[in-house]
Amino acid sequence: MCYYIMKYNDFTHIGVSGDGACFFHSIAAILIKDGNPIEIDGKLITEKNRGKLATRLREECIKWLRANLDYKIKGIERTIAQEIQSEIDSGGLDKKVKNVGKYLTYMSRYDSYAGQIEIYGMSNLLNRNIRVYIHNKGKFSNVGLGYEVKNKDIMDDIFLYHNLGKTKSKGSHHFDALYPKIKEKNNKKNKSQGKSTRKTTRKTTRKTTRKTTRKTTRKTNRKTTRKSPIKRKMNAPRKNKRRTRRINRNNI
Repeated sequence: MCYYIMKYNDFTHIGVSGDGACFFHSIAAILIKDGNPIEIDGKLITEKNRGKLATRLREECIKWLRANLDYKIKGIERTIAQEIQSEIDSGGLDKKVKNVGKYLTYMSRYDSYAGQIEIYGMSNLLNRNIRVYIHNKGKFSNVGLGYEVKNKDIMDDIFLYHNLGKTKSKGSHHFDALYPKIKEKNNKKNKSQGKSTRKTTRKTTRKTTRKTTRKTTRKTNRKTTRKSPIKRKMNAPRKNKRRTRRINRNNI
């Protein structure tokens, strides 16, 4: 098998709760770290209420799977429905899960562990590659989990850690989020540039506003001064003096 090697030090390893929703928690953690504002029911999603986003992602994933049961998976040319049936036939699920419909109902539960089928759904739903790694001799190695919908891009792909092979209990398998450090650095740079741009814009706006205000004030003051009745009243005696002088000269 061909392994795609990645160094552990290339990533920030983000641990999430092992409550059965670890896959969706990991995806949610990455989306939050990407920095794009996400709101659910009018509330901004942060690390503190990440569970809401994880729940919403599960709902959207199951909805996508239900609507795309005939979708042919790249590389294996099998449909989502066929993959679900194979998962059921493997005997690793609850005995009550006997068909595709019941599988989707089962996966709608908050504590149902997601796997490769849900990776297909989330990758298509987000239009992003999902690449899953395990530890192999001190390095990260890809052993087949994951799905690609387009060309690989470290700045866009979603990276997950999986503890495959480190536990004997299937129910103990766990996903965590992996975030590329180069992307993290780039995010901080963009954020810093954004703050600088906003600061410059505010400064320019204030300067323009002050300039416009001063200009308007001067113009208003000049107009008011020309029309001021006080000025006309003060000038009136001067006109009377001129008339008086003219009269006196004529009389001479």
